[in-house]
Amino acid sequence: MRLVYLTVAALLAAGPVLAADGKALFEEKGCNACHGDDAATPLDKGYPKLAGQKAVYAVNQLKDIKSGARANGLVPDTMKAVVEDLPEADMVALAAYIETLPAKPAAKPGNPTKIAEGKKLYMTKTCIACHGREGGKPIQAYPKLAGQEKSYLLAQMKDIQSGKRTNGASNAMQPVMHLTSDKEKDAIAEFLANVK
Repeated sequence: MRLVYLTVAALLAAGPVLAADGKALFEEKGCNACHGDDAATPLDKGYPKLAGQKAVYAVNQLKDIKSGARANGLVPDTMKAVVEDLPEADMVALAAYIETLPAKPAAKPGNPTKIAEGKKLYMTKTCIACHGREGGKPIQAYPKLAGQEKSYLLAQMKDIQSGKRTNGASNAMQPVMHLTSDKEKDAIAEFLANVK
């Protein structure tokens, strides 16, 4: 995992050139059909917002989808077909582009009481340790969660808990999800979806 992180980090040092190539690939591969032209307005709330996601994390997810290590979500077979012939250099370019895009919080404000409860749970359930303060500055190759779609966040938490999603660092998160009720997951997702 550390070698992948260092390799991707080195490739990302090319910055703007990769992002420009990534923008063309984003359109060419039809990523906007599900994730929106801005990568922050998904077609369905079950799809992730990609804008602002850490490039290292995005590359790892693309590689896992391609290899079959990640097979959860709304339509994993569709994503697999999109990345099937995608070389790693193109994955890095796509990820570099996605990382440059501004993230957007939830369109409608959430329930203030539930948001406050979710924030407290986020801190006490140790989510902050890997995903950073308010989910916006994760460490290493963990995902940025701030502003993500609530239904997507909930689906991922439940898939990790059930063992349906096992790729990446899911095994580190599984014990946390087993100690979290559905009501607590809902509150944490409400909080994260509303981080600005």
